[in-house]
Amino acid sequence: MKKFPASVKLGAQALFEFSAENVELLDLRKLSGIVDWYLVATCESSAQMQAILNELQKAYKQAGGEPASIEYKEQTRWAVLDAGDIMVHLFEQTRREEIALSELWKKAKPTVLAEEDFAEKKKSDVKTEDFV
Repeated sequence: MKKFPASVKLGAQALFEFSAENVELLDLRKLSGIVDWYLVATCESSAQMQAILNELQKAYKQAGGEPASIEYKEQTRWAVLDAGDIMVHLFEQTRREEIALSELWKKAKPTVLAEEDFAEKKKSDVKTEDFV
């Protein structure tokens, strides 16, 4: 298993806990001066998207990271949570295909994440001092 920063671990755990699909990580550290990581996932419904956003916001707050801000309007079928070094993008499937973040950031070296890589660690195992 690759070693990921705590912010990526927290985000991935929440996504898998709430059954997000096609979870992908884009490494932007050498490409963007604004954010290090994009964590991208597909949601089946706006209710699932809202539940994930709530969990992410709570997880990042408990970990002592920057307060997460959310941009979400149900009719757009796309939500973004900004937690400092990481932005989590949640899409409904058709919207994800339309936006195609992986295509926009071709040089970002996408990594498809697997649930089993994040299931071992619980949120309580991530220490505040590990948060990037």
